[in-house]
Amino acid sequence: MADKLPQEMESDSWAGEMGDKWNTYLDQFEGMIAPVGAAAIAHADFKPGERVIDIGCGGGATTFDIARLVIDGHITGLDLSQTLVDSANSRLAASGLGNVDFVCADAATAIMNGYDVLFSRFGVMFFEDPHAAFKNMHSFLNDDGRLSFVCWGPPTEQPWVGQLMAIAAKYVELPPPVPNAPGPFAFGDPDYLRDILSSAGFKDIELTKWTGNQQLGGPGSTPESAARFVMDALFLGDAMAEASEEDRAQAHAETVELLKGFVVDDNVEMQGCAWLVRARR
Repeated sequence: MADKLPQEMESDSWAGEMGDKWNTYLDQFEGMIAPVGAAAIAHADFKPGERVIDIGCGGGATTFDIARLVIDGHITGLDLSQTLVDSANSRLAASGLGNVDFVCADAATAIMNGYDVLFSRFGVMFFEDPHAAFKNMHSFLNDDGRLSFVCWGPPTEQPWVGQLMAIAAKYVELPPPVPNAPGPFAFGDPDYLRDILSSAGFKDIELTKWTGNQQLGGPGSTPESAARFVMDALFLGDAMAEASEEDRAQAHAETVELLKGFVVDDNVEMQGCAWLVRARR
C-alpha cells in the first residue's frame, strides 16, 4: 500500500527529498503553475516601497517578479529547502536585482518582522500544525500589514488528479484520503482555511476562486514528456513507489494515452482550481 496520497505531505519533506525533486524539475514546475502564479501576484496588488516576504519561494520566480513591482521596497524569499535557496541565489546573481534576499528557514517557527505583505504561491499548505504556523507568520507583519497567497482548491475540482490516481489504483492499494491533511490540497475546504486564518488573528478574510488551464510539465510538453513528469516528479510516481517495474511501465503507457486527450496547441493542458486569499493583520 502506498503510504500517502498526494494531499498528504508534511512541510519537513521539503527540506530534503521534495525540495531536491522540485529543484531538479524547476523549469517544469514553474512553467506549469505560471498562470495561477501571475494571477496571485496581480491579486496581491503590490505597491512600490513595500517590504514583502515570499513564503515557500522555491527557485525565486515569484520573488523576482514581485521585486520588480515594489521597486524601491524589498522582498525576502523564504524556503525550507537549502537546495532551492541555493538555486534562487544563483538566479539572483544573474538578475541584476538589488532589493532581494533569500533565507532558508521554517516559516512555522522563524522569527521575522517588519513586513507589509506576506505572500505565497502554493507554499503554505504543508505545515503539520497550520494553526500554529499561521499564528507565527502573523507576527511577520507590521500592524497594518496584509496577507495574500494562493493555494489549491478542492481536489474534486482538479479532475486530472483523480484520473491519474485512478490509474495508480489499478496497480497499488491506495489509502483512504485524510481530510485537511498537510499537502497540496490541505486548504481545499474554505471553512477550514478561514478557521485557520481567523484563529491566527487575521481579519477581513477574502477567498476568490481561480480556475484556468495549466500546462502539465510546462510549456511545450507532449503526452510522453508530461507523463514522464507526473511519474518522476509528481504524485503518480510516489503512489506507485512499491509497484513492479512492469506495472510502472504499464501505468506510464496508460498515462500517455490519457494525456493525449488534453493536448491544446502543442501543450498538455489540464484545468486547475485555486483559492486566491487575502486578509488583513
